[in-house]
Amino acid sequence: MLSKKMRKALSLGRKKFLKLAVSVWIFSFVFVFFAFLFFIHDMPDLDNLETKGRRASVIFESYDGKIVATYGDLFRRVVKVTQLPPHVGNAVLAIEDRRFYKHCGVDFVGLIRAMFTNLVYGRIVQGGSSLTQQLAKNLFLSPSRSIKRKVQELVLALWLERKFNKKQILSIYLNRVYFGAGAYGIDAAANRFFGKKAERLTVYESAKLAGVLKSPATYSPFYNSRQSDQRTALVLSSMVEARYISENEMKEALLEKDTTTKLSVPMDENRYFTDWALEQIQGIIGIEDEDVIVRTTLDSRLQKNATRLIRKALNEHGFKNGVTQMALVALDKTGAVRVMVGGHTYGASQYNRALAQRSLGSAFKYFVFLTALEHGVDVNDHLSDMPIKIGNWSPKNYRHSSVGSVSVTEAFVRSINTCAVRLAQKVGMDAIIKKAESLGVASEIGRNYASALGASGISLLEITACYGATMIDGLKMTPFGIVSIKNQRGKTLYQTYKHQNKRVISKEICEKMKIMMRAVIERGSGRRAKLPITAYGKTGTSNDSRDASFIGFAHPIVTGVWAGNDNNTPMSPRMTGGVLPAMVWRDFMLSVFGYAPPANDVKAEIASENRKLPMSAATNTNKSAPRKRLSMKSLIE
Repeated sequence: MLSKKMRKALSLGRKKFLKLAVSVWIFSFVFVFFAFLFFIHDMPDLDNLETKGRRASVIFESYDGKIVATYGDLFRRVVKVTQLPPHVGNAVLAIEDRRFYKHCGVDFVGLIRAMFTNLVYGRIVQGGSSLTQQLAKNLFLSPSRSIKRKVQELVLALWLERKFNKKQILSIYLNRVYFGAGAYGIDAAANRFFGKKAERLTVYESAKLAGVLKSPATYSPFYNSRQSDQRTALVLSSMVEARYISENEMKEALLEKDTTTKLSVPMDENRYFTDWALEQIQGIIGIEDEDVIVRTTLDSRLQKNATRLIRKALNEHGFKNGVTQMALVALDKTGAVRVMVGGHTYGASQYNRALAQRSLGSAFKYFVFLTALEHGVDVNDHLSDMPIKIGNWSPKNYRHSSVGSVSVTEAFVRSINTCAVRLAQKVGMDAIIKKAESLGVASEIGRNYASALGASGISLLEITACYGATMIDGLKMTPFGIVSIKNQRGKTLYQTYKHQNKRVISKEICEKMKIMMRAVIERGSGRRAKLPITAYGKTGTSNDSRDASFIGFAHPIVTGVWAGNDNNTPMSPRMTGGVLPAMVWRDFMLSVFGYAPPANDVKAEIASENRKLPMSAATNTNKSAPRKRLSMKSLIE
C-alpha cells in the first residue's frame, strides 16, 4: 500500500505531466498549423483549372541579346477525357500510373514498390510519383527539390483529388503535360506529331504519345525514332498487362504504319538548338501560364558559320559520297552550348542528329584509353597489336598491318582495334562503362568488347561534353543551354549560376590523354583537323562507314562533328572520321579563333583518301591568314 504522501506526489506528477503533454500538443499543433500556412501560402490558383488553356509564347535570345527564335501559342484546344477515345487516357495510365483510380492522389503502394526496386538496383530506376503528383509538380514555377516544394506537391495532390474527380484530373493532366517538340497538351501533340485532332488518335498513336512523356528529348519520334518505337511497344505491352487492350489489339497496333507527320516549320536553323532548349524549360520552371523571354548560351555568329559549313560540305562533297546528313555541336569551358546544328535543313527534317544515339566508332576509345591510364597503364607502355579472337568474334584493324607490339600512344593515334580490345580486357568493360557514366554518359553501353570499339549508341552532345572534361583539367562538363528566363514584366524566373564542377579525371591523367590526342592531329588519322594553334582530338568511324565523326578541342572550345545517314546505310568507304568531319571541324574552329579558312582542295583530299583504299572498296560508292584575337565576349567566364 502506498502512503497518502506518496499518492499525493504521484497525483501531482500526473497533473504536471498532463499539463506538459497538453502544452506540447498545443505548441505542436500551432507550429504545424503555421508551418502548413507557410508551405501553402503561395500555392497555385486552382480556379477554372479544368477549362483553362495554356498559352505560352517563348522568345529565345542568343547570349548577346539577339532574338534567334520565337515560339507562339503552343497550346491548342482544351479537351475532356470523355471526348477522347478510351485508349488515349488508358495508354497514359498504363505506363504512368496504373493505380490511378485506386489511390487518393498519393500512391503509397507505388512509393514502397519504387523504393524497394531502387534499393535492389542501387540506383533510381523507378519513380513512385502518381499522375496527380506529376500534375501538382507541373503547377509550380520552380522544380527545386526543397522540403517546401515536396510538401506543396503532396498537399496539392491531395487537394486536387478533393476538388476534382478522377476523369477531371486526367483531363487537366492531358491538357497541360509537355509532349516535346513544342507541344503542350494532348491536342497540340496530336496535331504536332500526327497532323490530326486528339479525338482521332489510334491505339498506336496514343501509345506513341504516352511513351514520350517520360523524356520528350529521348523518346520523341523526331529525335530518336528507334527508341520511340521501342518505348511505344513497351506502352502497348503495359496496356495489355493492365487489360486495357487485348493481345490481338496490340499486334494490330504494332502493324500500324508510323504516321508521324512533318509539319510546315520555319526554316530558321537556330531551331535545332531552341527545340532542345525548350525541352529544358520544362525541367527548370515547369509549365508557365505567361509569356517568357529566354536568354540562351547560343552564339549566333558561330551558329551561322557552322550551318554554312555543314551545308557546304554536304552539298559539295557529301551527297556524291553517300553522306546525306551532318551534325555539329560546340561547348565552351563552362559547358555552355554555343552551337548546335542538327542536320542539313531544319525545314526538311526536325530530327536532331546532335541528340541522336549513333555508333561513333573509334571516338569511343577515348573512354577505353582513359580508363586504362587510370588503372596504371602509361602512354609509353607497349601493347600487342596481333590478331585476337574472343569466342567467335575477331576484331579487324583498319589500314594497319600487325608489327608485334606498339606503344599505347601509337595504338591510340592509329586507332588500332586489337590494342583497344586488349586494354578493355585488362581493365574490364564495367570499369570503362563506370568511367563513361561518371563523365556524363546517360546512354546505355553494352558490356561486350565490341562496345570498346564504339558499337553502342551515344549522342554527339554527350560524347563531346565528355571530351570537354579533359580540356578543363578533369572537371565534369555538363551541357546547358539556358542562361536566364524572365517574364514580360522583367521578373527573373530562373538564373544560371556558377557552380563547382566535380573532378572526374586527375590533372595528371588529363595531360597524358592530351599527349595522345594531340598526336592524333599532328601525325595520325586526324591530321586534316590541324590548326595554327595547339589542338587535341580523335577520329571515329563505325563499321561499313555508317558513321564518321571527329571530336576535339582547342581551349576554351570543344567541338564534335558527325556525318552519316538517318537510315543507317553505309557511306562511301572514303568517308572516314578523318576526312569530311575532321575538315569541317577544322574550318569551324578556325572561324572560332578568327582565322581565315585554308585554300584547301577538299576534292583532292577525298581523292587522296580514295587512293589509299583497296581497288574494290575505292570503286564502291553509295549513292591560313594572320591570326585574329579570340573574342571572349560571348564566353561565360
